[in-house]
Amino acid sequence: MWDWPSVWLFNGCEIKMRIKNSDIILVLAALVGNILLALVCYAVCRIVFVIENWNILAVHLTKVDLGRVIAGSLLFDGAAIAYTNSLYVILMLLTLPSVQPKLRWWNGLVKFSYVIPNSLSVIANLCDSVYFPFTKQRTTSIVFDEFANENNLLTIFCIEAMRHWYLVLLATLLIFILWKFYRPIQNSERANVAFYISRLLVIVVMTALSLCAMRGKYTDFSSRPIAINDAHKYVSSPIMTAVVLNTPFAVLRTIGERPMTLPTYFADSATLDATYTPVHHPCAYAQPLRKNVVILIVESFAAEFVGALNRDLENGAYRGYTPFADSLLSVSLTWRESFANGGMSIDAMPAVLASIPRMDTPFVLQPYSLNKINAIATELKRLGYQSAFFHGAPNGSMGFEAFARLAGFDEYVGKTEYEADARFGGADDFDGTWAIWDEPFLQFFAHRMSDMREPFVTAVFTASSHHPFNVPEQYRDTFPEEGAFPIHKCIRYTDHSLRRFFDTASHQPWYNNTIFVLTADHASSRITHDEYKTEVGLFRVPILFFDPSGEMERGCREGIAQQIDIMPTLLSYLGYDRPFIAFGKDLLSTPVEDSWAFNWDHIPQYIQGDYTMLFDGTRVTGLYNYKDDPLLRHNIMGKCERQPQMESRIKAIMQSYMERMKSNNMTLK
Repeated sequence: MWDWPSVWLFNGCEIKMRIKNSDIILVLAALVGNILLALVCYAVCRIVFVIENWNILAVHLTKVDLGRVIAGSLLFDGAAIAYTNSLYVILMLLTLPSVQPKLRWWNGLVKFSYVIPNSLSVIANLCDSVYFPFTKQRTTSIVFDEFANENNLLTIFCIEAMRHWYLVLLATLLIFILWKFYRPIQNSERANVAFYISRLLVIVVMTALSLCAMRGKYTDFSSRPIAINDAHKYVSSPIMTAVVLNTPFAVLRTIGERPMTLPTYFADSATLDATYTPVHHPCAYAQPLRKNVVILIVESFAAEFVGALNRDLENGAYRGYTPFADSLLSVSLTWRESFANGGMSIDAMPAVLASIPRMDTPFVLQPYSLNKINAIATELKRLGYQSAFFHGAPNGSMGFEAFARLAGFDEYVGKTEYEADARFGGADDFDGTWAIWDEPFLQFFAHRMSDMREPFVTAVFTASSHHPFNVPEQYRDTFPEEGAFPIHKCIRYTDHSLRRFFDTASHQPWYNNTIFVLTADHASSRITHDEYKTEVGLFRVPILFFDPSGEMERGCREGIAQQIDIMPTLLSYLGYDRPFIAFGKDLLSTPVEDSWAFNWDHIPQYIQGDYTMLFDGTRVTGLYNYKDDPLLRHNIMGKCERQPQMESRIKAIMQSYMERMKSNNMTLK
């Protein structure tokens, strides 16, 4: 057995010892062997899943990148095994030489802590291969709520078990293999100082590896752990996420995500659709314009920061922090009131690019994030558009790459692609925390679009106006600290970066044939004025459409705009000739009195005309005239004749959304 020399100091005395690594080898051999055995079982279940559902998956398998599917499968399987085997790993590492030969019950407990969770995982995966044709996605924790009141589940299970007897035999075989080939720790040397040191080392290493596996991240610890939505990164069609995922992971990662209770405000679909429907139909005379589309989603670019949107603030003395955005607004189409549909960055992409609002929890964290959806890229692809999504953070950060693939973008371009471009990729361009600084990345964005085939649709998500609120070293004096919060200097830097982007874009051959849309991901948490601290103010963001050719209308329209209106408005303006689903409205054809906005961050809110309504899912809890009462001090609930109509509309929006999400009916076939 190999020896590792070591020198330790104890009470000032030098103690020399030779630490035998036999314990490390024995423990790791057992752990690694058993984990690999579980991985093999997951792989067998996945192969069976594909075979069992071949008639559904075959047409999609021709379009997959096998290497990416295998990589994604290993990532999600590793996470599931780390979750389900956490008790086994702990008990295994606590097993001492003095315990092994004497306490048979302890060794049995360790074995059962391995065999039982992995057996249940095998059963869950194989059962899902039968259930999949009904849902077209992996089963999530929502299944417990869906069937909570069913009394015939055991009968159904037995019937399906008889029909799929071969899966029962396979499950039995795999469980037997888990039991038979389980590898216990062999007797190691007696527990001396060297033993405890080596065992502590193993505990530290295994704890770190287990946490990395659970998070699905082995290098980037700044972003959120992987969720079921991240499966979209590894496939080209939503239905194929079921191949990459496994059922234990899908269930475990959605536990605690409160499933949406399907409301029954409207008894029949005809009444519901008459009140509100997300189905959009094209005009009979629609003629495709084939203009390029460029969407800029700017981090924390709240309406409060934009001077042109706050002419009356501070008695007309307020100037804001966005001189370029102010000038752009003067030649763009905007609306008097404009709002975000959520309060987090991960809410913005579904809202802006796919017209999906946040409904209590972010869409990308819901079990329904595996649904097939319409998006600006999927629809324009039908007209021959090339598409790309740009984000200067490390690839995969925030789950943006996964959603970009779900939303139909042909290409995701991140920090990796930026650094690989010989024209860019400077060592100082990374901000050290989140992403490439806005100025160089937006320059890269402008030049990369010149490499694309027209017409194209692109979107970029900026990052510099984010905590810890720094600006590049060369701009420390140009954009010094000002105002109440450090974000203000970052907003000035980002505004400067936008100016430089449009300067560069204006010299590109595609510029005059392009519609630009600029909005924020959400409002800022660093706000100064009381008007922006209310339920209405917290969601105010700029939304502008800019057409350099002058073909699109310019000026500020009366009415209300929101992020989920961007996609249907663009498709309408571009003359899109197919029906589609979008929860927002076409701003160009909606009468002022019918314009509205909706958000549900912590309570559903519906804004229409001069009023905002707060609704808890059962009853109206507040109604305010936010124009006459900007601080929302006077609740006029029950005193406004528009309340019944507003209540009916918010109920219809919520019910339509939840019905379509639950039935995976987000597209028109």
